[in-house]
Amino acid sequence: MSEHMPPTPPPSPPLPALSPESIIRDELEKTASLITASQDLMADGRTVDLSAVEDRVRVITQTLSKAPPEIAASFKEHLTALLEILDTLEVDIEQQQQLLDDNLDSLKRRAARTAYGTPKPPPAPVVAPKTNDDGNDPDDGEA
Repeated sequence: MSEHMPPTPPPSPPLPALSPESIIRDELEKTASLITASQDLMADGRTVDLSAVEDRVRVITQTLSKAPPEIAASFKEHLTALLEILDTLEVDIEQQQQLLDDNLDSLKRRAARTAYGTPKPPPAPVVAPKTNDDGNDPDDGEA
């Protein structure tokens, strides 16, 4: 008994190459989406990996550098908006880093208190009794 295999379909025609405009537009949209998702995660106190954002920005800049000047110029406003969003992301990251640093300092202090006990307050300063030039206490009434 022989098995019959269905005929192999012909290969699909190659997909048309995307234009620089399409690539830049798609990558800008993806980058904006990644940044928004990153900001949402950071707002929830989670850490994020920004390597995907970096990769998208790299594709945008490489495509822009190879694109005709009129195409690159047509994205000026979009790129300005992207820079503003990236600046906002930078501020968010710096704030998250400061919060993490503060929390780490607090944990270190707590661990030190636990390990070594709470430090005792310093002893009260010793005050020398008041004396006159003759060495007697001026409050004694003896003069």
